[in-house]
Amino acid sequence: MARRTGPGQARDPEESQVSDPTQPEVADVELRLRADLVNLPVVRGVAAAVAMAADFTVDEIADLRLAVDEVCSQLIVLAAPSADLECRFTRVPGTDRCTEVVFHASTRSRDGRPPATDTFGWHVLRTLADEVETGLGEGVRPPVHITVRKRRAR
Repeated sequence: MARRTGPGQARDPEESQVSDPTQPEVADVELRLRADLVNLPVVRGVAAAVAMAADFTVDEIADLRLAVDEVCSQLIVLAAPSADLECRFTRVPGTDRCTEVVFHASTRSRDGRPPATDTFGWHVLRTLADEVETGLGEGVRPPVHITVRKRRAR
């Protein structure tokens, strides 16, 4: 069975050729960028490419791009100075012909505040995505994350 590798870890070439037929195929794209608004177009572009690869409709692609933009914008506002924004897109084909794209983003928090969930932006995010989750780690500059799930049902 293939194991997932983290950033900076090499994949074993033999493992990458072996797959478990009982598990769905998973496609990951990971990005690490400076937590700066100037990097939003890069993340939006990757979101569109992942959604197209999942055969999302034009409207679903736009929804995912907007959701990703909102997630990143909220995290950038909360980010500690010089912090990185770590993003992961996972495309998961479902057994019921539903493809799901999971977007997870995290950064180091400047002051330990979680994302505000009572804002207009958060309301828009919950409208665009099928599921939204946020969390805050522990420590002086704890990691803060937001995860969204967008499904394509056919």
